[in-house]
Amino acid sequence: MEVFSGILPGIAEMANIHPLFVHFPIALLNGFLLMELLGAIMDKKSLRAAATWMLYLGTLGAVATVITGLIAESSVGHGAGVHELMLSHKNHGLVVLAIALILSIWRIAVGGRFSAKSRAAHFILAVVMVGNMTIGADKGGMMVYKYGVSVQAVPQEEGGAHDHGSSGGHGEMEETEETDSQHDDEGSAPHDH
Repeated sequence: MEVFSGILPGIAEMANIHPLFVHFPIALLNGFLLMELLGAIMDKKSLRAAATWMLYLGTLGAVATVITGLIAESSVGHGAGVHELMLSHKNHGLVVLAIALILSIWRIAVGGRFSAKSRAAHFILAVVMVGNMTIGADKGGMMVYKYGVSVQAVPQEEGGAHDHGSSGGHGEMEETEETDSQHDDEGSAPHDH
C-alpha cells in the first residue's frame, strides 16, 4: 500500500474510487449520442459503428460507476441535508445504467438494422439517458463542491492567499510578504491598553 501511495498519492488519499469512474460514462455516452446524431444526419455507417462502440464502452463504464457509487454511499459521512441530494444522484445514475443496458441489448438484438421508427425511439431514449446523466452529474458536483462530501479540507494559513493574476508579478508578492511581516511584528509586540 505504501508503494501505491508513493506512486499515486492523490488516489491513495481518496475516500473511495467512485470519482475515478464517473468520467468514462459521461464522455462515452455523450459521444455515443453525438455520433448517433451525426450518423443519422450524414447517413454514414462508420459514425453509427463508432456510436455503437461508444455505447457499449459507456455502458461498461456506467456499470463500474454505479457499483463504486453504491459502495461509496455507505462509506462517506454526510448530513441529513445532503442525504436527499445523494439519493437523487444515485437514482439518476441507476436510470442511466438501466437505459444504457436497454440500448446496448437492443442494439445487439437488431444488429444495427433499425427501422425508421425504432431508430427514432432509440435516439429519444438516448436523449433521456444523457439528460438524466447530466442532472445526476450536477447533483454529484453539488455534493462535492458545495457540501464537501468525501473531501478532506486542507487547512488554510491566514494571509496565505495566492494570486494567479497576470498583472502583479513579483511586486504583489513582495507587498504581501511585507504586509505579513508587519502583521508578525505587530503580533509579537506587546499592546498597551
